[in-house]
Amino acid sequence: MQKFIATGNLTKDLELRYTKDNKPVIETVLAVRRGYTDETDFITIQVWNKQAENLSKYCGKGSRILVEGEIRVTSYKNKEDKTIYKTYVMVNNVEYLESKPKQKEEIKKEEKVETSDPYQNFANEFDTANLELPF
Repeated sequence: MQKFIATGNLTKDLELRYTKDNKPVIETVLAVRRGYTDETDFITIQVWNKQAENLSKYCGKGSRILVEGEIRVTSYKNKEDKTIYKTYVMVNNVEYLESKPKQKEEIKKEEKVETSDPYQNFANEFDTANLELPF
């Protein structure tokens, strides 16, 4: 029996693809730090079905996630008839530790939104530097 559990950050924007049978799948790379060192492992993961759709909807490059799954090894023959081995984690469960990073356009739109709250900037306008407090 084996079980793989890791927390890491997605290293690239996610590409949701569909198989011939119309099953959603994402294959991406998770950057996982080794303990308290500066070393990082880059682990290929595959996420299928509804979890793949949700991952593409709620996460993006840089998002921090926790994955549980099993290590899989597959092989195939390349054009030169050489056997190539591929190791990856077949993800059974994903937990979102951060939401999808905002795009620059979304941040600019939020900055331009004005609110009708007259007290929003009150703390910034109130000068507390010269205020004498009784304690």
